[in-house]
Amino acid sequence: MILDAALFFALAAAVLFAVADMAARAGVQHASPFVGSTFSRATAVTVLILLALLSGAEFPPSGMHYLWVAAGGICTPGLFTLLFMFGIAKIGVSRAAPIKGCSPVFAAALAIAFLGEQPRWYGLLGVTLVVGGIVLISSGKTRGRWRRIDALWPVAAAVVSALGAVLWRKGLPHFPDATVGAAVGMTAALLMVGSYTVLFLRGELKEGFRRAWMPFMFMGLASSLAHYFYAGALQRGEVYRVPSLIQISPLITVILALLFLRRVEFITWNIPAGAVVTVAGAVLVNLK
Repeated sequence: MILDAALFFALAAAVLFAVADMAARAGVQHASPFVGSTFSRATAVTVLILLALLSGAEFPPSGMHYLWVAAGGICTPGLFTLLFMFGIAKIGVSRAAPIKGCSPVFAAALAIAFLGEQPRWYGLLGVTLVVGGIVLISSGKTRGRWRRIDALWPVAAAVVSALGAVLWRKGLPHFPDATVGAAVGMTAALLMVGSYTVLFLRGELKEGFRRAWMPFMFMGLASSLAHYFYAGALQRGEVYRVPSLIQISPLITVILALLFLRRVEFITWNIPAGAVVTVAGAVLVNLK
């Protein structure tokens, strides 16, 4: 295992993403993903800007790096969060969280194609294990509680997440402080999702806030810190490594779901087994 700053930043992000996943699961029971994403992103932007101001972080000079990070923020967490929350609403957090773990497959392909990164053979084997874990999780009987086609929601989230990782990686090296980079990306995500919600779902805002403000606010707090560590990991590590490490978060999510949501979400043996296979793939990616 490569013991470096990127590893520890990514692991911290993984834990916080798992906490945000559980909060999202609680929120989507009472409000639409668009409303929830708007509330959580607004909270995250507020937290990150406050952290940047308190730490005295400085914004770098203007340039294309702002556009790269903004585009990365629109993908991840903007579109990613929406697609993932739809997945949670359709198939439950215990399945959606590990299935989105296939993002390293797409991230590795994009990193090789556009960033010239060269993962070793066992790193690619780890990516293959991640895919195997996804297949295991989506296998077995559904008993009518969910449809396999709805697994495409977290898969789509994984594709967007991989693209976002490449875009973040293009721009973040120009940001001396990860807090500032994360704030820029998160603001872009808020503008995208918030604009749609205000224009087309204005009637749901008040009701959604009344019924689900607490889990979505908690989701935003966890997400803001998670994206700070995520940005810090991408500043310090390769794109093919970081998303794979982040995928330890589904295992944490599955453990939490087993403790609190086992009967509600019909969790069978293949879900934790698939999550373990996914984490094994993440470990292989980081062997040296």
